[in-house]
Amino acid sequence: MITLELTEEEIGTLIEALGDWMEQPARDDTPEWLRRQSAGADLDMDLREALNRRHDGWDAACAAVPDTQNHTFTQTEQDFIQAGIDAREQIKETSRAATRREQRRAQAISDGNPDPSNDPVDW
Repeated sequence: MITLELTEEEIGTLIEALGDWMEQPARDDTPEWLRRQSAGADLDMDLREALNRRHDGWDAACAAVPDTQNHTFTQTEQDFIQAGIDAREQIKETSRAATRREQRRAQAISDGNPDPSNDPVDW
């Protein structure tokens, strides 16, 4: 990895040059040429992002470690989480896999094994 310091004008020149280069007709269809074209497109986007996102605070916000220990959910967040839990439970009720699990569990209990999910023989 190499770190460069560039002015806005230099970044703009590189973006323009990359654009001109990528618009050229393909010299050939070799994997190497196609790989370089793809790398050029990625570099173009990286340069544009570096130029336009310098002062938006995104990096600092992402680097900050969220305080998950003292976080409390808002009512909206709690409602969203509960809706997900309810939806999963509703799917479980109509799931054929859940029905098969219950049948296996009932069979195991009738065979004298109270908790088949923890019996390594049944794994």
